[in-house]
Amino acid sequence: MHYTSKEVYQSISQQTNDPIVEWKTCAVSGVEFPIYQSDLEFYDKVSPVINGVKYKIPTPKLCPEERERRRLMFRNERKLYKRKCDASGKDIISMYSPDKSYKIYDQKFWRSDSWDPMSYGQDFDLSKTFTEQFMNLLKKVPQVALIGNNNENSAYSNNQAFNKNCYMCFDTGRSRDCYYVTRSYTNTLCMDSLLVVECENSYQIMDAFRCTSCMFSQNISDCSFCFYSILCSGCTHCFLCSNLVNKSYCINNIQYTKEEYFELIKQFEIWSEELWKKFREMLSNVIYKNNNVSCENVFGDYLKECKDCMNSFDAQKSRNCSYISASTCLDDSYDDNFSGDGNIGNSFKNLETIGCECPKYVLFSTKCRGGCEFVMYSDFCHSCKNCFWCVWLRNKEYCILNKQYTKEEYEKLVPQIIEQMQKSWEWWEFFDPSLSHFGYNETVAQEYFSLSREKALARWYRRQDNSYDPVIPEWAEVFRWDKIPTDIRTVSDDILKNIFVCEVSWRPFRIIKQELDFYRKHNLPLPRKHPDIRHEERMRVRPIRWFHLRNCDNCGKEMISVYPKNYEWKVYCESCYKKEIYG
Repeated sequence: MHYTSKEVYQSISQQTNDPIVEWKTCAVSGVEFPIYQSDLEFYDKVSPVINGVKYKIPTPKLCPEERERRRLMFRNERKLYKRKCDASGKDIISMYSPDKSYKIYDQKFWRSDSWDPMSYGQDFDLSKTFTEQFMNLLKKVPQVALIGNNNENSAYSNNQAFNKNCYMCFDTGRSRDCYYVTRSYTNTLCMDSLLVVECENSYQIMDAFRCTSCMFSQNISDCSFCFYSILCSGCTHCFLCSNLVNKSYCINNIQYTKEEYFELIKQFEIWSEELWKKFREMLSNVIYKNNNVSCENVFGDYLKECKDCMNSFDAQKSRNCSYISASTCLDDSYDDNFSGDGNIGNSFKNLETIGCECPKYVLFSTKCRGGCEFVMYSDFCHSCKNCFWCVWLRNKEYCILNKQYTKEEYEKLVPQIIEQMQKSWEWWEFFDPSLSHFGYNETVAQEYFSLSREKALARWYRRQDNSYDPVIPEWAEVFRWDKIPTDIRTVSDDILKNIFVCEVSWRPFRIIKQELDFYRKHNLPLPRKHPDIRHEERMRVRPIRWFHLRNCDNCGKEMISVYPKNYEWKVYCESCYKKEIYG
């Protein structure tokens, strides 16, 4: 586990003219982290006012990394299981494994009016902690099997919206005919890709924007027919290239005529071990930089059109935010993951949230959708206002633990609850990890803050150690990785009946017809690894969410970067990169 150093925090303070007013020691990791003057101003700004009294939010006890880890422990994106719907008894696909004791409903029934979340309401008990009472409510209120909205023929996916004909896609939206794609939006016919937007007919690409017919490439934008390329923009028909802008018909960054290019390209197959070797050799010549685009006054990585955002990653069109990641159009918010909306101005003044849509003054909550306002310590509420400790309420106001109160009763009882939470040291902290529905290794936390089984248990985090992989029937023909055909031209549709065994994890997996058609169309070999392993390998290629103080390899200027001092390849500051690449 990596933590940002004091030197980095101090450098940010100097560059932003934002004084550090206090150093704190994280209650979990023991590392020191700062409280900036701007932090105090933000906490004061979002401190709730109830019946005319402001309840001030104190500074956090955990460092930014541990705060994010705790939130991510509540999000299972890609672990799917077969189990029964507790309403109909039918077999369903769910993000909850069969051994979990929660009531699980399929999406259609869960969203229907056939049951009422308010029927599970309970009284606040001064003799019990918040965690005890909220855990009781979570166990009683049925949970939705998968998170999705307005999808068609996309049953084996999770955290998706407005998708059609998508398979094994996670945290995706407005996409068509995509397979094994994660955290990507508005794509068509893309496969085995990560963090791609407005791309089509592409394979094995990462951090790509508006690209067409590209393969085995990373950090590309507005490119087409580019293969084995990295950090290219506006390029077409480029092969084994890096750091190019608005170029065409290049191989190894060497310019050719159109005729020369297509003649030379004949010597390469679209995929081979030799090409992978050449691609890895090419990386030694790549010039890296922080991957921010059209940003102003930011400290982060993979930020796009952001302004005044600190310690943030993978965010778009956000302003005045700190410690956010994978969020869109957030304004004036701290400690957030996977939240926001497609329109600036719809999500603002939020603290410690994850998976919320259009939140406004939402604090310490998960998956609150539909523009919730003044909601605290709640899970999966929709279009609610002034709710506290609630689960899956819709269009409600002045509720506590799923029980209805008048405005006067609410404003009288909430201060009592706050006082009780202060006594039990639960006030102004995100949910305790024990309230998560999932084992640590089922969640996104494992992707960004990996823990071994032993270390996870030492922290008292739950684990999912049961295997629910399908049992291979005796009659099934099994292809171990070394027996999988390498030439797609020799593969018939009969392969769809067979079961493959991953060369890394030994887990079984299968090929679907649409996938096979894609491999045939592009003359690609069948995969030898389980989809989860392929995803993990893509994640490992991206830089770790960890800042370093280092020097530019060109001008020597000190800078903050996600690439460490001892990084094996060249890293330039923004100014030197622009001079080198754009002239």
